Amino acid sequence: MFKKGDLVLYKNIGVCRITDITTLDFLEDLDQKFYVMESVFKNGVNYVPLNKDIENIREIVSKDEIDRVIIELKQNKIEPLLDINAKQMTKIYEDLLNSGDIKDILKLSISIDKKRHVLEKENKKIGAIDENFYRKSMEIFLEEVAASLDKSKDEALKYIETKANYSFTY
Repeated sequence: MFKKGDLVLYKNIGVCRITDITTLDFLEDLDQKFYVMESVFKNGVNYVPLNKDIENIREIVSKDEIDRVIIELKQNKIEPLLDINAKQMTKIYEDLLNSGDIKDILKLSISIDKKRHVLEKENKKIGAIDENFYRKSMEIFLEEVAASLDKSKDEALKYIETKANYSFTY
């Protein structure tokens, strides 16, 4: 169970700070408790029941974990998804993004970014599906890294690029 003040990653939403644990007086079940989570990098508040969707919330990773993930992914060559139909590609992208795992989210970002570079060499552009998943995965990844390092998203991007020896098209 998380406590007031904790920074968490709310899957597909981003980094949030738990500002309260409370009941909502307009619901029938007045015993149902909720996390009140304010987005750290965007405007918005989320109310998450303590007994539901709890698998969609996890602590943000540490700097050591970020470094480990970057090193591990540097050692494993990530390939772009080419010559695959949109339905299969969307399923793979959704699975990686919805896992909530920082390694999967970075893997997704790098794969799509590499696809962009391959297609640019052929004077082509990536499609809307790729672009949407790229933006979403980079946003979530950068939020978590920035929160973990207590930096801005721009500083987090520079940190990642230096550690990974890779420049993102972001």
